[in-house]
Amino acid sequence: MKQNYIYVLLYQFVIVVSPLFTTPYVSRVLGATNIGIDAYVNSIVQIFLVFILLNVGVYGRKQIAETKTRAELKRTFGGIYLMQCLCGVLIGITYLVFMLHVSNFQPVFWIYSLTLIAYSLDISWYFIGREKVKQIMMRNTIVRVLSIACIFLFVRDSGDLLVYVFINAASLLIGQLVTWSAFLIDLGWIHFSVHAMKRHVKPMLLLSVIPCVSLVYTSLNKVILGNVAGETEVGYFNQAFKLYTICMGFVSALSTVIMPRMAVYYKNGEQAKFQKFIAFSFRYVGVTTIPLSFGLIAISASFVPFFLGEAFTPATASLILIAPCLFLAGVADILGLQILLITNQARRYTMSIVISCAVSFATNLWLVTTWKSAGTAFSFLIANVVIVLLQLYLARHHYSFGYFLKIMSKYVSFGVLMLFGVLYAKSLYTGDSNMTSLLIQIGAGIFIYGFSLFLTKDPLLFSLLNRKKGGNYARK
Repeated sequence: MKQNYIYVLLYQFVIVVSPLFTTPYVSRVLGATNIGIDAYVNSIVQIFLVFILLNVGVYGRKQIAETKTRAELKRTFGGIYLMQCLCGVLIGITYLVFMLHVSNFQPVFWIYSLTLIAYSLDISWYFIGREKVKQIMMRNTIVRVLSIACIFLFVRDSGDLLVYVFINAASLLIGQLVTWSAFLIDLGWIHFSVHAMKRHVKPMLLLSVIPCVSLVYTSLNKVILGNVAGETEVGYFNQAFKLYTICMGFVSALSTVIMPRMAVYYKNGEQAKFQKFIAFSFRYVGVTTIPLSFGLIAISASFVPFFLGEAFTPATASLILIAPCLFLAGVADILGLQILLITNQARRYTMSIVISCAVSFATNLWLVTTWKSAGTAFSFLIANVVIVLLQLYLARHHYSFGYFLKIMSKYVSFGVLMLFGVLYAKSLYTGDSNMTSLLIQIGAGIFIYGFSLFLTKDPLLFSLLNRKKGGNYARK
């Protein structure tokens, strides 16, 4: 599992690093309006994508992890993927009809059809469930690097929006084809049958409610923002949200890797090991996401115009509002994915998502007219707060709230200290270089937070320094 985590982290590192190069370049070359058009179209395409995936990533990797024989593995994969494939065909036809009636941005919608095909072919959940992450991560990393090179080579001015969209969609499709080649080598040809699919239909449909309602604060709210305030405001929100997703990569990698192992432990009744993973996850999320959240808030005013360009300065407010969601989403990953779903409480998990999305939708409708992109960002923050509060209650029998409160309050206090330290360091710099100011702020933040961890002998930090497994220190 440790090796799998390293490979996922390496892949997430590529995903994180690539936008650090491409986002500033694309933001300046394409401009806020073109970025907004891409984000607006993408938010509509995401609505179709949800009905293809049906949250199969979460369900599929859990089912694959619990299989014991090769024959059972083939049967389980065949049943799950047949459901995904049939949904892909049905939604593909629906999308085709939709495109024929679209009047605005039709070329962009046509190119995005490649993305629908790519997600119909997505079987990464199989390798994650089998804990064979290396086989897909290395290949997809190469595809990712090539797509970055193509962006710099072929996206040259504001008229290259279609080229940019095509590169992203095509690279995604090629990555899925590469994954299938690895799958055929690993498991061979599969016999697909409706009989094998039947037992997966009900649980997959139940879990599909989650991404469907999640569309409210990931895609539908952006569509509303675009219709009310225009594509440029969508561009502001989208770039702030992109910075959030970049930072979330390292956090989500943890649940991706350890969820299959936790599912096995819970199924086999190994509660001590199951609880150890939960404790470690809480500490890991606290030590990583809290400084990221406070750090983004502290440097946002300098970072946004430097990283995205002066044209995206209005995105600063959105980034400040979205930043706390790094911590909230990390906690929700543990409570929802690692506890509620693994302990077979999918209904409760779904209920928490539905309620939070309803609150988010109402908040966005109320604020988007006056606050515009900042209103949509605030509605996203409210959704994450509601999810965490509900799931803290719903999952209460499987974790210690006292332990959670103890370690999180510790890291929050370090984060607040870091926030004020960064702001003070910024006020001391009197030069004109934005880059120098940013480096001073980031350096101050890392030093203050790192020194706080070292001074209090944080178990996770010292486990890394001693090259020991962090889980052994989880409850110290």
